[in-house]
Amino acid sequence: MSKRINLSQGKLEKWEESFIPEKDLFFFREQDQHLVKELGINCLIFSREEFLWHPKYADISYSSSYTYWTLDTDITTVVVLPHRIFPSINDSIKTEILIVQQQVGRGLIFESRYFEGILREPAKSLLAPYEFISEHRSYIALQREVWSKLPKSLKSDLLNRIALDYDTPGERDPYVPVESFTSSYVNTYPNEHGANCLSSTLFVVASIEAGVTLDWIIREWVHPVTFFNGITRLGYKEVPLAKDAVFPHDILIWKDSNGRIIHASIHVDKHYFFNKNGQTFFNPWKMVHMRELEDEWGSHTVHVYRK
Repeated sequence: MSKRINLSQGKLEKWEESFIPEKDLFFFREQDQHLVKELGINCLIFSREEFLWHPKYADISYSSSYTYWTLDTDITTVVVLPHRIFPSINDSIKTEILIVQQQVGRGLIFESRYFEGILREPAKSLLAPYEFISEHRSYIALQREVWSKLPKSLKSDLLNRIALDYDTPGERDPYVPVESFTSSYVNTYPNEHGANCLSSTLFVVASIEAGVTLDWIIREWVHPVTFFNGITRLGYKEVPLAKDAVFPHDILIWKDSNGRIIHASIHVDKHYFFNKNGQTFFNPWKMVHMRELEDEWGSHTVHVYRK
């Protein structure tokens, strides 16, 4: 049985504070360079390569909010603006720029359906310059300056809707097994972006080995090499794949055709796994059955690691 995970007002208030980063980011392809000029001189213009290596803008808050992983590979230029600049731009130019942002896969752009039934004045007028049509669909873009002016009730309602749509809450059946170290996390959301599938998996196996709950690990943004270093030190090795013979504390790792890790999850018991599907705070920690993992990640090759 699946139920909606409750989101407390305190959790929503934490999300409201960090949902949209301090600076506005805009991404452009070669054919969009005429729009870069429209942003004026009070900005920083990065090449794609320099931007992705910049220590500030590689931060988890920026990458999660602007969803770098969904960005078009044709992007050549990234423009960084103080958040008070974009609202002052001519509305027709603003719309052109926002259409490009939707086309290239930038985050913080939502279909207008997310706002149905909750958008009233004065918020409706505040967001009007950020509403646009692209590919026959209506969207609303969120920027730092306009976000700061929206009513708290609208922010809470919107974040609730995004969380509901972003990820299913998973199993809450009382018979689903729960590892003792995960019990306080199952069916909860993080306060901040960052915690991912690798930190969640490593947290469990490291806590089991240590005999104490190593909470700080689950909140980290763990990368593949760090993850492999961790499970290797704990004695995990790859074993032949046999989905019908998965043992407690086995780790399943899905890799793409280039051998890059796409996802990882740890088996608790009876084909139920402690799992987190992404690095954003909209992705909850859950207990999920193997069939749900196969549905989500089955397009990639699965590997089994066992201690």
